[in-house]
Amino acid sequence: MAENTEVTSNIFTLLKGFSTKQRSAVIDFSEFADYVRSYAQHHINENAGLQAYLGSTDEALEGDLKKLSSSRQVVLTSKSQGTQTIFVISSFIDQYNDRYKDIDVNISIPFPNMNDIPKNVPTNIVTKIPGGEQIMNFLDGKMPAERTLFALDFGKGTPDLLFPSSVPVSMLIKLALKKLQDLLRKEESHDYFLKKLTNANPGKELSIKNFFQLFVARPEDAMDALKVNGDNFYSWSQMCYFIRQDYNKLKDLTTEDINILQSIFIVETTTAYYKAKTAEKTAKEAAFAEFDKKLASPPYYFNKADIEGMKDSRGKLLLGEYSKDELNEHIKELHTPGSGTSLPPLLLFKLDDGSGFFILKEKVMPVVLRLCNDARTVVREGLSREWYLSLKRFETLPEMKDQLAFEGCLERELAAADPILYAILHAHFLPVIAYEDSTPGRLTLFRNGELVSYSELLLISRQEIYSNAKMKLPFYYTLPGISWLISFFKTRKLKKNKKKSYETVAEKMLTEDKQKSEAKLQNLNANEKANSLSRAKAIRSEAANVENEIVPENSTLDRELEGYLSEWNDRLDKDAFENLREDINSLIRDYVRKTLRTFKNDNVSLERIQSLAKSLEETPSLMKIKNHPALCRYIELYIVKLLKNLPSG
Repeated sequence: MAENTEVTSNIFTLLKGFSTKQRSAVIDFSEFADYVRSYAQHHINENAGLQAYLGSTDEALEGDLKKLSSSRQVVLTSKSQGTQTIFVISSFIDQYNDRYKDIDVNISIPFPNMNDIPKNVPTNIVTKIPGGEQIMNFLDGKMPAERTLFALDFGKGTPDLLFPSSVPVSMLIKLALKKLQDLLRKEESHDYFLKKLTNANPGKELSIKNFFQLFVARPEDAMDALKVNGDNFYSWSQMCYFIRQDYNKLKDLTTEDINILQSIFIVETTTAYYKAKTAEKTAKEAAFAEFDKKLASPPYYFNKADIEGMKDSRGKLLLGEYSKDELNEHIKELHTPGSGTSLPPLLLFKLDDGSGFFILKEKVMPVVLRLCNDARTVVREGLSREWYLSLKRFETLPEMKDQLAFEGCLERELAAADPILYAILHAHFLPVIAYEDSTPGRLTLFRNGELVSYSELLLISRQEIYSNAKMKLPFYYTLPGISWLISFFKTRKLKKNKKKSYETVAEKMLTEDKQKSEAKLQNLNANEKANSLSRAKAIRSEAANVENEIVPENSTLDRELEGYLSEWNDRLDKDAFENLREDINSLIRDYVRKTLRTFKNDNVSLERIQSLAKSLEETPSLMKIKNHPALCRYIELYIVKLLKNLPSG
């Protein structure tokens, strides 16, 4: 008796060794029990685990075999006339694995099918499964945990094909292609099926012939072309259809006929898989192209939630076409620096609270310019009003007299008025971008390696604001005696009642503007309280919800409109600037008036407004305007404003 070089008490290992020795996958239980008993007696001193198989072996052995049967490693027949048989599935798998190797050498050898299983072998040694489903699972890399002998069900009366999981699915596909190649190389089949294909595609004879000849010469190359770009899928489908159509007409199928039908099924399943993958790849590429386009669209800076919530023109989430991992990988590629010291296309900056925003490198300077214009208006108007009120109370603020204090005041106001701008100004990448910026009339941000003063950045003069505030005061403030007497009593009263406030002027103005906007909306709705289902009231309410989606938290609808207006309206002359603005506004008003009848209470969504804005933006009359992303956002904002202020009736 041949002995294993390594002593083991593992029954499955012993069973495979005994099966190899017997050169059979079908083992008699009693013979194997005798083998195990003899093996245990011989090796008990080397492996104490063999103790259970000494003496009466059957009971312990049967328990072990039942465990192997439950894990689909063996099939154990019930006792019949005192005999019991063990069918070793792994040995069957090895047999059919070798069969596929033989087919690769000689393509005329048929595929194994269920009819090849000996009659004394139970059919439950195989796992029957729909063939198309399993082939696609294999192509997706979904392999079974245990070695399995599959019976691929091809339906339509075609015998199930036996396929061991140890054989790569690529080999199965290659063999199916070679069998079809072998068929089409035969002169009568070659001419017959080529004629069918060309007759079915008038005007495409040359491309059909090239496809057919490539398949006959190198079928795997033809399949590789399908994998890469989905080319010739229609030709594949037609060729398989014509072959299957002819073979389905046969009544008495030979083994070769069955192999052709099985090969057709395998190839059709494979081509369908790659067609779906190509379509998925195309959709994914289109989604990422739309994603890249969104990055270059207003507001130009996006946090992680914005990025994951991006939608296409139909309002469908892009994060369905690609996975979150694929999105993160795409962002990582865009955020990875190129060769040398060049900045990556996509940059990251962080606010004081730690939240991060992404912005395209090419959009940094335009965003800085627009946000500086927006912040200048807010800060200058706020300080002018605040200084006037302070002077009226006979208060003199440090920033009124001291330039250094004024710069500190401007920094606080800017940080409150526009945290995004403040964060970009202090981002590590800005000096590099500012240095490389070559746009005409570019904004000077750095001098001698340092950020320019906030007064220069925002074009705000301390002396100008102070002078304007003093000029608004009542005339008696200029009379020394009277002004001193008034200031004496007012300042004493203020010292008693004064409470320190850390709120900036920008925050006050933002709060006041939002309160005014809310009050205006409430006044419009108040006239319609009698009719709670008023269509105009519902549209205004939905428009206010859209406003919250597209207007940043630290801004207002009117401020955003003014900001984007300066981006697309490049008219330098004041009259031309105002005329163009009014022309565009009139165009939007007329367009909304015409489409208003199509609005329903429940479809005033961001997607609907974006669709309307896109349609208007693409009209020929607006083609001459250069900055279309900014124009489109302006139209969206203006439509929201019109709907939010929709009159009653």
